[in-house]
Parts: sequence; structure tokens; C-alpha cells
Amino acid sequence: MHPIYPMSDGLVRMKPIGVVRSAVAEPQTGGLAAVRATIEIDPTLEPMLAGFEEFSHIWALYWLTEVGECSSARRPQGREDVPVVGILATR
Repeated sequence: MHPIYPMSDGLVRMKPIGVVRSAVAEPQTGGLAAVRATIEIDPTLEPMLAGFEEFSHIWALYWLTEVGECSSARRPQGREDVPVVGILATR
């Protein structure tokens, strides 16, 4: 069994390996392009980052834990000049 993501019953369970921190205090739609954020990885996983500094960029996959509600369609970034699309087409 995998130590971080056990799947013995066929279900996928996620265990956070870090958090993203920024100055944004409340959920918001749009206006985030200039926001700087820091990804803090669990220190016990530090050995897994060996050689990480050699890369020019990363792909960070995330789970939005603070989202309370979500509609099935919306205007991306809340912009009135953009057509309504399905929520999976806004990312």
C-alpha cells in the first residue's frame, strides 16, 4: 500500500503534502494575476524534493479546499465581456 495515498478499497483518498499561502484572505473571482503565493511542502517529505532546484518550472496540482459552493456554469473570472461556460472550462 502506498504510504501517502492508500487505495486498498478502490477509493482515492488524498492527504495534503503542503499548503499554498498568500495575502488573499477571502475567496474571490478574478484579480489574482499579480498575487504572489508560496507553496509550503510538509517538511517530512523534504527528501522527496532532492534535485528539485534543477528544474526551471513545476506543475502544481491542487485541491480547492476553501470552496463552499460551486455552480455548473459561470463567466470566467466574473467578467461580463466573456460568455458563460461550464465550470470545468474556466481553469
